[in-house]
Amino acid sequence: MVCRQVLILAARAVVLAMFACQQGNSAPAAPKDPGTGEKTLVQRLLRITGLTAAPSQLRGADDTNAVGDLWISDLPGHTTTALTTDGGYASPTFASDGAIYALKGMAIVRVSRQGKSPVEVQKVTGVAKLVGFEGAGDDLIVLLEPALAGSPLGVVSLKSGKVTVLPYHADSETERRMLAQVRGQDRVYGDTTVYTKEETKSGVSRTLEWTDVYVKRGSETPRNVSLCDGVTCIQPALSPDGRAVVYVKTAE
Repeated sequence: MVCRQVLILAARAVVLAMFACQQGNSAPAAPKDPGTGEKTLVQRLLRITGLTAAPSQLRGADDTNAVGDLWISDLPGHTTTALTTDGGYASPTFASDGAIYALKGMAIVRVSRQGKSPVEVQKVTGVAKLVGFEGAGDDLIVLLEPALAGSPLGVVSLKSGKVTVLPYHADSETERRMLAQVRGQDRVYGDTTVYTKEETKSGVSRTLEWTDVYVKRGSETPRNVSLCDGVTCIQPALSPDGRAVVYVKTAE
């Protein structure tokens, strides 16, 4: 009797083991989230000051090829000051500590706010625009032209100069819209919007056209903070403390 019970228990154990094995072999793999890459890219870009979750709201013109001198507008003081005078600068951006970086030719430069000469930080190839810093480190997200490995976005390490391509999915509408915002100029920082606006005035022989930089806070009336008066000013970026805007003033 005892032997029979032992045999029955042993048989049950074998059956349960076989069933468990079959379940392990036939169970479907956990489905991959088709939007994982998209979420990763968008979340990284959203961490950069000035990019929004709804990029289609803003359609700033793409002026990534325009260059000029860097100017800064002190918002509380209502003053503008030239930071450079030798030209050739593009896509300025602020680091988390308030330092200003920009492109000049094939180099990323650090620009002083105290009148000192810009300092070359890294040589770069194929970088068309500085998008912004990711956190408080030295990783700078950039727009790449031409795209590398199918991606128009990458990260440049200011320490090593290494460019790491960010995953980009061209079939994702969300990522395409985010890329359109990256290429544009308008930015939203909390309740503050920084954007460019076309201006016109009658000249002696023709109508003059240019763009100025505007700042709008909450429900306040938008304010022209560049006052370029006939000279095109573009590519604005707001400082981390919200007290200054850096931008490019093109050649007259």
